[in-house]
Amino acid sequence: RGCAGHTSSAGTKMYSYVGSSPAAQVKVSDSPAYGKLPPPAVEKKGVMVYRAGERVGFSELKYHVGWMEKHPSNGCVYAAGSGKLRAYKVAADGMLEEFSSADALGNPAHFCLSADGAWALCANYSASTLSVLPIAADGSVGAATDSKHHVVRLNPQLADRQEACHPHQVRLDPGSGAWALACDLGASRVWVYAFDVARGSLAGAANSERHLLLPEASGPRHLDFHPTKPWVYVLCELDGNIVGCRWDAEQGRLTPFGSYYTLPDGVSPCRAHHSGGSHVLVSADGRCLYATTRTDGAVVAFDIDTATGELAFKQRVPCGGVCPRSFVLDYASPGGPLLLVGNQDSQNVASFSVATDG
Repeated sequence: RGCAGHTSSAGTKMYSYVGSSPAAQVKVSDSPAYGKLPPPAVEKKGVMVYRAGERVGFSELKYHVGWMEKHPSNGCVYAAGSGKLRAYKVAADGMLEEFSSADALGNPAHFCLSADGAWALCANYSASTLSVLPIAADGSVGAATDSKHHVVRLNPQLADRQEACHPHQVRLDPGSGAWALACDLGASRVWVYAFDVARGSLAGAANSERHLLLPEASGPRHLDFHPTKPWVYVLCELDGNIVGCRWDAEQGRLTPFGSYYTLPDGVSPCRAHHSGGSHVLVSADGRCLYATTRTDGAVVAFDIDTATGELAFKQRVPCGGVCPRSFVLDYASPGGPLLLVGNQDSQNVASFSVATDG
């Protein structure tokens, strides 16, 4: 379902972790991939562990594991699973051992860790909430220190996917860590809250002018920050667009400057579950943007104009499986940069070499 890299405490081995999830498009009759594969006879729950592209083992758990992150300093791995944020110690062979968990106040579709590693911010899709949980010096996860519950009036004609607020991702401004931005697929908004790193609290009213309202059927899912310029790119799951925004880190404001279609000409976006845009990342050098699109099962690349932030279509390649949910950019690979795609329904990770021009 997702990919996360982690260096063991020995500091000499790099492991990759792939979390599990239920089948997706193969169970949704109006999805583009319905009928391409039979639903799996057995759905294992846990985390697959790899090293240098080779399988090391499988940490079997009693729950599916969604988003995963490595801690910036304590050597632990964190994951969302069955309504909790969970902490794991990493054994010398890369296997995971859970040692702490806490209620995330919902079932997180995504979470992020603060730069100092003291806080985890969770986006809880079904519960319509954001939550903040502390991480102690020993790596354990504490009870939530703050939360936001979202309720807005929505268009009933869009109730197939947008019947309620559905926060799908939360990110902290990487420059200051003072702002939390949350993509809400149901409300077609990016919520922007001030984040108090000393108290672990989110500040801002539901009607704050800081929140970015996008077209009501757009369904923003994930965003990424440009590494050096004040630009944020918002991937909309339901209408197939990426919205480029200028980011004012002083005021906590997003201002759109362009919209860029991710699908091929003549291909309409799909609103079926598990079927639209899924993830977006900007390259480390800031010259390229990548996104996965489950409507056509592809990875799409754009060039970024380094003067304006505008996107220009570059390339589209098949995702190497069915239902590309998440991907990572691996710059530590000995053979050069890789883009690793976790394909949810075909249960595989596809590896793509990234050339010097992106």
